[in-house]
Amino acid sequence: MSEDSKSIPSIPKETVRAANAIFGRSNFYIRIGEHLEAILEDVQLPCWPEGEGDSKRNGETLALITFFQFVEGLTDVQAVDAVRTRTDWKFALHLSLIPGIFHENALCEFRRRLLLAPACQAEIQHLIDQLVMLTLPLPSGFQNPKVLELISLVCLLNRLDRAQQAMNRGLEVLALRSPDWLRKIAQPHWYGRYNSATPRFDGATLLGRQQFSMEEIGADIHHLLEEIHRSNSCEISELYEIKTLERVWLQQFQAPDQARNDQLHILNSKHCETCTHRGAGRRH
Repeated sequence: MSEDSKSIPSIPKETVRAANAIFGRSNFYIRIGEHLEAILEDVQLPCWPEGEGDSKRNGETLALITFFQFVEGLTDVQAVDAVRTRTDWKFALHLSLIPGIFHENALCEFRRRLLLAPACQAEIQHLIDQLVMLTLPLPSGFQNPKVLELISLVCLLNRLDRAQQAMNRGLEVLALRSPDWLRKIAQPHWYGRYNSATPRFDGATLLGRQQFSMEEIGADIHHLLEEIHRSNSCEISELYEIKTLERVWLQQFQAPDQARNDQLHILNSKHCETCTHRGAGRRH
């Protein structure tokens, strides 16, 4: 196959030198990078629209990153940061040491489109099956992950993290602006559950062993918003962080088609769209 006909470029020399200096040949990501052309040879991604740059390359890269997220339990934000900072990921994806940076919304959009394309799901499942053969043994219950299960779990991880971070920011601003009022209505467990020292969700989330569930975070957000409503304080209710928390509540906990008690529920396209950062959690 000629270089021009390949969708996957060769690994840049500077990436090879850096990876060789840091990692051994048994490293999972090094093995992926060395075998990437063979892994992707039979994978076709019809779900990625034409006209969006190198559409096949983009689809392949996002599919690989999604699997890496599943293996490590990373949110979209953390995955984008890994592409930016980690030499092993760059080697696996055949990227330069200074790769082009993409927005985390691209990962959510990729999952959303994947849910709407059964043919593409079959191709991604073929890719997953090949990647699993190169990984270390996956945790019990995930030895043969299915594509829809993988998507659902990665989406759940992002929803958990997004809700937790929105609650963190809401409580932080209230602690600065209205500390006396907050002390009166705060639940005792909030002090340990929501603060800057609380770690973001990790891979344990994917196995259902997270410290607290989506339902518990939802109950905390609902309690805080109810207390804000009862306070009749425009000063509090108009804070940007509180408005953001309200949007997160509506998006993540009020979707009529949400199956709250089933972590392996396959998210439909409408629900998946609520997992993006669009309009929630950050200033534009």
